[in-house]
Amino acid sequence: MPSKAVPEHDGKVLIVADEGVRPAEHMTPAEVDKKVGDFYAGIGGEPFFRALATRFYELVSRDEVLVPLFPVHDWARHAERLTAHYVQIYGNNDLTAAWDPRLHQAHSHMLITREQRLRWLALMKEAGASLGAPEPHFTEFLTIMKIASGEMMAVSRGAAIARGVRFHWDGTPR
Repeated sequence: MPSKAVPEHDGKVLIVADEGVRPAEHMTPAEVDKKVGDFYAGIGGEPFFRALATRFYELVSRDEVLVPLFPVHDWARHAERLTAHYVQIYGNNDLTAAWDPRLHQAHSHMLITREQRLRWLALMKEAGASLGAPEPHFTEFLTIMKIASGEMMAVSRGAAIARGVRFHWDGTPR
């Protein structure tokens, strides 16, 4: 079976959440770059992501399900790092942040449960709603966050398995 050519912009497919996440193979790299730029401008750029991250960590700081995941409760620092992450990915159109080893390492020292992942997504949605996040951009963003949070949960579980931790399908300890 002949191998299928991978588009040059394949790494940007997850950011192009047009009508949900779907392959962007029909788009040229320039079209993908424009879509990402339009998304960043449409959602409100750095000011929006700063407000979103700040509001999100305000909610996390009071959440009994998520607080245990954070050994350091410096919520302003967490918000600044998340803002910088989103700006690098969307504003600078640089997906290397998604695979930064430090990002994976930050999620590898814990075991993220299904409940914690779902709560993370719910608080991100609540933070956006409280800011009047612009649509359809915020729904696209949440679609991408569902995928990204699944990847971080997988990183945490892989590291837990490597440490010899045993757990149930939902991530709860055995």
